[in-house]
Amino acid sequence: MSDAIASKAETATFFKHMRAKPANKVCVDCGTKNPTWSSTTYGVLICLQCSAVHRSLGVHITFVKSTQLDQWNWKQLRVMKVSGNQQFTDFFRQHGVVTKDAKTKYNSRAAQLYMDKLKQLVTADEKRHPGAEGVMLHGEGAGGATDEAKKDQKDFFDGAEHAAPGGGGLLQQQPVIARADVLGSSPAGRLSTS
Repeated sequence: MSDAIASKAETATFFKHMRAKPANKVCVDCGTKNPTWSSTTYGVLICLQCSAVHRSLGVHITFVKSTQLDQWNWKQLRVMKVSGNQQFTDFFRQHGVVTKDAKTKYNSRAAQLYMDKLKQLVTADEKRHPGAEGVMLHGEGAGGATDEAKKDQKDFFDGAEHAAPGGGGLLQQQPVIARADVLGSSPAGRLSTS
């Protein structure tokens, strides 16, 4: 399964949800808005200019891909799911690495520790949420849930079998978010419950 390629639509959906997290709306290295590249090694989003810096470090240090142009396999998407810019930044800060110099940052002991941590997170996520469907669970991970947040989150289906029809169970509590750009700007469009 891990080497299977996600469709363009699945990849676009995944990154749409990943970019919904505030830290993922900017390049992890320089802060440029709307990054469209990533380091699949670290599961972070980066801008075009920083992708060139990553390429110069070598694929043995960091492997970059476009989130819009390249094909992605499910294992690569899972790495993105369990990581994300916020978790990466927090980890490096905790390990005393606050430099903006990419060569220093990605050749640091913290970088190696983070890659080891990602391997563990990916393995745990594969066991908990197998297959492509598990990668596409956006409530958990999707590029940035911290370990503490993951401990506090419930599985989507936990408690669903106990929900009375129309009785406010877990499935009924999911908020409906209407996009003004799709539904128009009228108040009626924003109140849609479909």
